[in-house]
Formats: sequence, C-alpha cells, structure tokens
Amino acid sequence: MPDSFPQPSKAEEIALFRLGIVGDLLARELSVGELQDELMVRAERRYRPPGSATTRTFHWKTLQTWYYAAKHRGHAALTPVSRTRGFALALTAEQRELLVQIRIEHPSAASDLILDTAVRQGVIAAGQLSASTLRRLFAQAGAPRGAGNRAERRQRRRWEAARPCALWHADVCHLWIRNPVTGLPEKLYVHGLLDDHARFVPALEARAAEREVDLLSVLCGALLRYPAPDALYVDNGSCYRGDVLALVCARLDIRLIHAKPYDPASRGKMERFWRTLRQRCTDHLAAGIEIHDVNAALLAFLDADYHVRPHASLMGETPLHRFHQGLRDLPRPQTARDLANALEVTVTRKVAGDGTFSLGGRTFEIRGRHLLHKQIQIVLDPFTDLPLRVSFDGRVVDFGVCDPAVNRHRRRAPEADEIANTVPFDPIAALLDKARKEPS
Repeated sequence: MPDSFPQPSKAEEIALFRLGIVGDLLARELSVGELQDELMVRAERRYRPPGSATTRTFHWKTLQTWYYAAKHRGHAALTPVSRTRGFALALTAEQRELLVQIRIEHPSAASDLILDTAVRQGVIAAGQLSASTLRRLFAQAGAPRGAGNRAERRQRRRWEAARPCALWHADVCHLWIRNPVTGLPEKLYVHGLLDDHARFVPALEARAAEREVDLLSVLCGALLRYPAPDALYVDNGSCYRGDVLALVCARLDIRLIHAKPYDPASRGKMERFWRTLRQRCTDHLAAGIEIHDVNAALLAFLDADYHVRPHASLMGETPLHRFHQGLRDLPRPQTARDLANALEVTVTRKVAGDGTFSLGGRTFEIRGRHLLHKQIQIVLDPFTDLPLRVSFDGRVVDFGVCDPAVNRHRRRAPEADEIANTVPFDPIAALLDKARKEPS
C-alpha cells in the first residue's frame, strides 16, 4: 500500500527539488560559457519549492552553487544546512545545559573560572569555547553572574529613622558644566545632606572641590539652621575620612557611620535623591553656567519642587511638612560660637632659635626668648588653616606673621601682628570667625 512506502523528510524533499533544477546539467558535457548561459535561462523561470504556496525565482549564482555542490560532493550536498543561531553552538545540548546549571549553582563564580574547571574535568575540550561566548550563553539562558555569597546571605529590609534629625545621609554628586571663559568642561561637586525620616535636604551646595573643608562648611551651614543629627551616615570617600570631621562629630555628639565598601545598595536613599536631582534639575542647566548660578538653581529646585512635592516613600506626604512637623520636640540648632569651638583643632610646633615656627607653608614668630626650642600649642581654624591662638603651658603667647623685610629695622621681638587672611571668602568661615571675636 502507498502508506507503507518511506516518506522523504523536508530536507530530502528540498534536495530532490534542487536536483530537479540542475540535475540534467550534471550528465552533459558543457563547453566554456555554456553552463552560465544555461543557468541564466533557468534563473528566469519560476519554481514552486516543496511546501510553498507560491512560486519564485532563484539567482543564477545560487543555481551555480547547487550545481558544483552536487558535482563534487554528491546529491547529499544539496540538503539544506541548518540556520540555527545562538551561542556555544559547538557544544551539545547536554554540555550547554550542564554549564548553565553550574552557573545557577555558583552565581558568583567568574566565567573564566567555570570554563577552566569544565576543561580540566573533561566536560568540554580545550579551545572548544571562549570565555566571552560562555558569558553570552549565560546571559541568553537568563543566568548572568550574580553577587557573592556574602551579599546573598545579607537580607535587606526597608527601614526608616523614627524622627527627623535622627539620621542624616551625606554624599557628593559629580556635575559637569562648561567653563564660560575657557569653554572647557569643568567638574563641580554637589555636597548634599538628606534627612532619613523626612527625605528633607538640610543642605545642598555645589563646590569646586571635594575636600574635607568643603564638607565641613556645608555641614556647619545646616547645623546653624537645624538641630544636629544623632548620626551622620557617609561613604568611604576621602572627605569623610578626615580627622577633623571625626573630631567635630565627637564634640557635637554626632555618631559618624561609614557605609560598607562596595555596597551601593546600602546608600540607596541618597542615590535615589541624586537621580531625582539630575532628572529634574542639573540635566537641564544652561551651557556656560557659573557656579553661583548652579547653587541658585539647586536652591530653587529644593524650595519650589522637591520639598513641596508629594513623596512616594512618605505615602504622599511632602518632605517639608514631615520634617518641620517633627522639629517641635527637638533641641535648638547649634550657635555660631558652639560650632566655632567644635571646629578648633590643636597642633604642636617647636619654636626655632630665631623665635619662629612654620605652619602650612607660612612662617610666624612669637614674643619671648624663653620659648626658643620649646613646644607650643597652636589652635587652628580648619577653614583657613591659620592659627587662632598660641599657648605654652596654658599661657597665651603673642604671635604674628614673620616679615623679614620689616625685621631688618627692629631690635626687639615684634608685637603681635594681625594675621592676613588670604583664603577665598567663605560665608560660614566668616560667620564662625565673627562668633569667636564676640565677647562671651
């Protein structure tokens, strides 16, 4: 019966179809150029491939490929080649599945390590697969490299401070602008503080550097307006690792907390604020804007947009309302005198034989020959690195800037001179300096 005859496969049907087009040419003796002429004539005819509902033509070069394939390798060469696309096709299905399972079981292992181990254990042959191809195979299978075992064991939970000023986040966001004078790109550093409970921003200021003194200036500006936080949560940047910041926090009873290195998820609230800032403010700054205009834009963003806009994590409440609602039972902000005292740093220097001592690349001189070659205590202003007071065994010592040209005409030790402030103007530093000079 007809049903008992073997039925050709789809690939065999296509091979027979191709042989039917060029097969008779295999038995003919063709002269030079005659083969091309024959193929070009057949290329103008229309054929119906197996399983197709329409007819089509084939280019004469395609027919030429079929002709030479059948002539040199037999009729089996006309069987279509699989057009399967993907990664690691040199591997068997079992090998691919095994490698993917290894990735799932060991998500933190590097692809190079998995490849080397598979070769050593005989799972695949050496050179059969490259590390980049293996990575694409893992990505295609939905098994990319994950975090290490330590991160997997860490369970993260949503948390929030119980009240305003219980915890402040501090961070720096880098911002590129174009210098209006030179036209070259210039980097600015946006220092920001974020209250964890209310998502309120006590301070946000762009500065030209990411130094500890810049952070202290921004922090002092916030402490003069709002109560000091119980804790300050920072990353491991150089400006957060300084001795002065640790000393100031200790004097103001602020706990300084550093985030774990290489764990950006622990700083998610601050990172989310930077994302909002970029999307709604800094990405739309005009070209050639200056730093004071940037700071004006930052303050406008806080006052007119961020602080008065309902916040999703606050169940629709605004940061401004939630922050000020919780300030009633908190202590008053720090006074300028309190901050000035907390920011004083004491260092020691040895007086030279000519009655001078060096500090920050500058030379100062003291009054009193009895202090030659003695160790003196110097109280510094961290904003200017200039000495505020000098003492020896608890007694105040007169000092001044050493001017060798003036000293030529002097026969005695100079009087205490006023120290010239040559640093750029800083409002916070000027305010604290004024508080020091006011009588108690």
